[in-house]
Amino acid sequence: MRIPPYYFLFSFLFVLVANISSAQEESPQPEAQKVEKSNWAEKVDDTSIDFGKEQTEQSAKQALSEVRKISRDIQSLKSEVVDLNKDLRLMEEKLLFPSSTKYSVFVSVTSGKFFDLESIKLKINGRFVATHIYSEKQRQAFLRGGIHKLYITNLSEGEHDVVAFFTGIGPGGRAYKRAAELKVDKGPGSQYLEIAISDDTVAQEPVFKMKQW
Repeated sequence: MRIPPYYFLFSFLFVLVANISSAQEESPQPEAQKVEKSNWAEKVDDTSIDFGKEQTEQSAKQALSEVRKISRDIQSLKSEVVDLNKDLRLMEEKLLFPSSTKYSVFVSVTSGKFFDLESIKLKINGRFVATHIYSEKQRQAFLRGGIHKLYITNLSEGEHDVVAFFTGIGPGGRAYKRAAELKVDKGPGSQYLEIAISDDTVAQEPVFKMKQW
């Protein structure tokens, strides 16, 4: 019996297909590569990853550092301006009020038990020259030993008439108005006038005095 030629061809193809199928089952490498590739693709496609976040945070830190540096420079400049203003005021005072004619008026309160100072008016040689209304903060400063520079002027040598008018709350919470007058003899050089408010514990009344020194 003669075997047809195509029989050998079919047998060869059958064996070849069987070998290929066996090789695919024994080697899992392509599947692992597929899984690895799939995981990598998922990472690449993950839109939650912000590759510019680190750069943005660094820029924000640099900007904050610059703002803080500018703030420190501004504070330093403010301090220098305050010092400069003080120097300018002293220079202006020296120019406007030479030491030969300068006359300064100060207010002091030693106790304040019988009088709560609210305001003062100052008259020199018949002319009102200064008025001041005192705040609670200033009244507390008086009790801690502070003094208030009420007025600075130029006075020629010789006699001058000074009158101070006081308003406030006196004993028993009553409105209280008083005045004090002093004839001052201005000598050469700078001089000072102190308007002093104190308590008379015996009479339980406030005392208003003016003293030149």
